[in-house]
Order: sequence, then structure tokens, then C-alpha cells
Amino acid sequence: MGKSSTSQKIFKYVLEHAKDVTDTFDINLGDIPQDVVTSRQQAEPHIKNVRQLMEKKVLTPDADLSSVDFGLIDMAKWAEVYGEPIRQALKSGNVVAVDGTPLLQPQRFLTTQVYACAIGTLTYRDLLALKAQVVKTQADQELFQNMEATIRHIEETERLSSSRSWPAAFMEYKERETAYKHHAKHVLIDGPLITQNLLTQTEGRNLYEKMLVANRKCYVGVTKDLRFADTEERYEAVALRTGELFIRNTEYNVMKERLEKDYKGAVKTWSEDYLRDIFRGIYKPGRKAFGFQCHRDDLPSVVCLLSMDCHPQPGHEIPFLLEQVDAKIRGRYRPTETMSAIEATLARHNMDEFYDETEERMFRK
Repeated sequence: MGKSSTSQKIFKYVLEHAKDVTDTFDINLGDIPQDVVTSRQQAEPHIKNVRQLMEKKVLTPDADLSSVDFGLIDMAKWAEVYGEPIRQALKSGNVVAVDGTPLLQPQRFLTTQVYACAIGTLTYRDLLALKAQVVKTQADQELFQNMEATIRHIEETERLSSSRSWPAAFMEYKERETAYKHHAKHVLIDGPLITQNLLTQTEGRNLYEKMLVANRKCYVGVTKDLRFADTEERYEAVALRTGELFIRNTEYNVMKERLEKDYKGAVKTWSEDYLRDIFRGIYKPGRKAFGFQCHRDDLPSVVCLLSMDCHPQPGHEIPFLLEQVDAKIRGRYRPTETMSAIEATLARHNMDEFYDETEERMFRK
């Protein structure tokens, strides 16, 4: 069934099953909380079945990972075997957390798009280090203006501003470039190690090649929120027990169907060379499960990094260094304040430009 027919079927279903809660919403929120509880109860038998599938392959610390595609790991047992070098690396500042934050959300002005972000790094030996970057897209200006030149300028500006992915790709690139250049040999990255934005860009693949060579550092990408993951991954996350890590698959196997349909040529060739050795998985150091990506050869170190530097707060048990760099960088920069400063400058320069380039909500009483 195609996407279009599936969408039509879903829309027809929701129209037929819509329920009027006008009179009950203020009393019991339209029974929405109870619906969520019931949904979880209905899922319990399926969660047990998923758990049985996960337990089919339990990986011990001496497992040969060269041909592994999935497996369940007791993190404490692996940390007993591989933990000491990571413990020393944490103490000596040889583990760095890398995160980025927008300084300014992408803004589309009349002739240009502007975006700014900051990348932060933090170790247990080094204070927060920040680097801010500003980037923009702008159509070339022609020396002699006429009607044809204006039309070309407008068309070029529209083409450049039609892409919505470049700001995210820019920050992802700068985060990983910073990780590659940092002196630490073990790197915690906020978000997936391999992103779709960078996979589809020549410059992104070139950077990944440098990161994934034989004498590479140990990189691990940490996904903090699994609510928007695919359904199978969410079931596995619920089935996971505290202190466990589960290798779901290789990144190549996860993307194989899309590579055949959507990403042929250079992207497909590169993925066949590199993504077979990138594990995608989930882990649960405490009450909540998180996602991770890493190279298969780095898994012993990654298991230790994810379990030994765990934040103590229930439900927020990401690596403590990663939590700290996130908190510090967002405490330093606030995009809304930056935008307010830009609007104030516009107002001083040209009041008409201020009204044209400012969101209408700003003028509501």
C-alpha cells in the first residue's frame, strides 16, 4: 500500500471515529489519560514477545563483534572487564562531550537567510569551550539592475531560501568537525553519530571518512528522546531492563531499503563501505531508555562510557558530561534574546523594515 492510500485510509478512520468531548474535556480531559493507560495495558503481551526476541542473543564481554548485527548486553558485566581505561580517561580529561545550540533560529529576510549557532565542548579537566558561527545564503547581486536582473535575483533568492535542512546540517557538521579536531580520544556527541543531513552531502561524507579511519577516536552519538523513534524501537526500549544495552542492528541494515530506493550513487556506495560497521542501539542505565550509535569496534568502550558517566537524576540518565555541556551552552546563549536585539536594530535603522521582517505576534496587545 502506497503512502497516499495509507494516508487516505487513516484520515477516513479518524473522521469516522472522532468523539465529541466538549462537555467532558474540562472534567476528565476527554478521557485521554485513561486512553493512554489502556493503550499501554493492551501493549503488554507484545512487549513480552519483543523481550523474548531480544533475549535470543545475549552478548558476553568476550563476544566476537565482527559479524554481530544485534544482541543484548549486561552493561555492568562489560564495565567490569573494560571499565578501567574509561575510568582513567574520564579523570584525565580524555573524554569530551560536544553539543551545539542555535544562537539564532533560521531567519528568512527579503534578500537572505541567516542562521547562527554555537558549538561547545567540555571535559572533566577543561572548562566549557565555545565557538560561535554565523552563516547565510544570499543571491548574487548584479551590477546593472534591470527588470530581467530583478526577476533572476528573485528566482535565485527563492531557490536558496526553499531549502530548510541546511541550518541543521551546518550545526551537525560543526559539532562533528569539533569532535574530530578535539584532543580527547573519546567523544560523546549529542544526537546520532551519523545523520541523514550529512550522509547526503559530499562534505559530510568526507568528514565522516576522516572520523572513521582505522586509527579513529571512540565516538558515540546519544539520542535523548525516543518518543519519535519507529514503533519497533519504542517497543524494544520499553522491554529493556535497567542496566541493559541492546544492539538493534547495523545502520546499513536499517537504511538498506531506502538506499536502494532513494540514495543511489555516491551515497549508496559510501554507506556500503562504512555503515555496515555502525551499530544502532538503545540502552537503559536507569529508569529511561536512550538511543546510541557507534562503531562496532568501539562498543566495549562505549558501554562503559554510557554506564559509568550516567547522570543520577531518574529519567535523565544520559552521560553527565553531555548533560553539563548542554546546560552550560544553553545558559550562555538564548536565541529569543538574540532575535530581540536584531529587531531593535532593524527598528532603529528603518521602521518599515522592522514591521516587514518581524512576526505579527509581536504587535498583538
